[in-house]
Amino acid sequence: MRWPADAPAFLLGVATSGHQVDGDCPPTHSDWTDWEDAGRTRERSGAAARHWQHFPDDLARFRQLGANAYRFSLEWSRLEPDPGRYDEAAVAHYREMVAACRQHGLEPLVTVSHFTLPPWLRGGWLSPAAVPRFAALASHMARALDSVRLWCTINEPNVLALMGYVEGQWPPGQHRPASAMRVLSAQLRAHRAAYRAMKQENPALWVGIAHSLVHFRPLRPTPGDRAAAWAADRLFNAWPIAHAGPQDFLGVNYYAPRWVSPATLMHPALAGSSPGPTTDMGWSVDPEGFTAILVRLGHRQKPLLVTENGIATDDEAQRAAYIHDHRAALERAQAAGADVRGYFYWSGLDNFEWAEGYRPHFGLIAVDRDTQARTVKAGAAAFTAWADAIRPGAPPPPPR
Repeated sequence: MRWPADAPAFLLGVATSGHQVDGDCPPTHSDWTDWEDAGRTRERSGAAARHWQHFPDDLARFRQLGANAYRFSLEWSRLEPDPGRYDEAAVAHYREMVAACRQHGLEPLVTVSHFTLPPWLRGGWLSPAAVPRFAALASHMARALDSVRLWCTINEPNVLALMGYVEGQWPPGQHRPASAMRVLSAQLRAHRAAYRAMKQENPALWVGIAHSLVHFRPLRPTPGDRAAAWAADRLFNAWPIAHAGPQDFLGVNYYAPRWVSPATLMHPALAGSSPGPTTDMGWSVDPEGFTAILVRLGHRQKPLLVTENGIATDDEAQRAAYIHDHRAALERAQAAGADVRGYFYWSGLDNFEWAEGYRPHFGLIAVDRDTQARTVKAGAAAFTAWADAIRPGAPPPPPR
């Protein structure tokens, strides 16, 4: 496949997801709004950043930061409030978002499913209806948003399986590793079905998955810990990519490494961070692991898009350093041969961070939750400097 001739040679963008920024989302509820209503999170998502209403101004701000691309997600519950019935007003809203992206010079990268599920899908991804209904949704939206060329079918299928079915911190709150593997497999089947359906709509689409990838390291230099790191990598990183089926690009969501031992294989929450700098999520800062992941994936002869990378902090010097260091890490990977065609910072706006609520601040732009006022953070200057460096445009990537 050839990279779209009129798309930016390198996508430098920001990312959000619908439930985390849209606000009052969705009116018909989802598994996540029901989870919040049951008191299973620190706080409710509520109004969030009201991006549903404010997206035109937000997109203008993203462009002012220097972004040339924007990754956002669809809310399945808004689009299909009942099985097989699409809300054309919601479809029209996403058409307006795509048109606004084009108006502001932002290449849209649309994610069909970013964790949330409609409440009528009883059993979630384990429902027999999940795969065919998801494929139908993907096909419908590929047809409706026919100017969108870059698509993620599913965001972080391994994380949803882990957090919902092993850790129990996300809906449905289970502690059943066997169910986690079934959920992971179901999401990969859904990707394959959606990929086929979307390609029938338009064979020229670029369709992939946003994979969560972790650089696993042994906690101690012992054979047991090295074996544990290898096993964690196989299960969490390699297996989902190998069994996903066709992908036109590999989406890479990278945040941090994890130090593991045999005990953490059965209890992933025990996996540790380094004694060095950490973020407000308690995650280590490790750009070297970012380079290692990109170089390794580059050997698969697939274009790579960094679909998420970012830091939760209120220290803007730390945010700027994080962006600068991960930019350098990405460029080292490119120099080593990794075909990295884009980077999306998480997140464009401060958002609802799932079970953590509003405490972690990932955004390049702060959102006052009382007034909805937006303020560009000082750390965003590092992102703008990156944009300034690439704005003239690199040579187009070679045809594939």
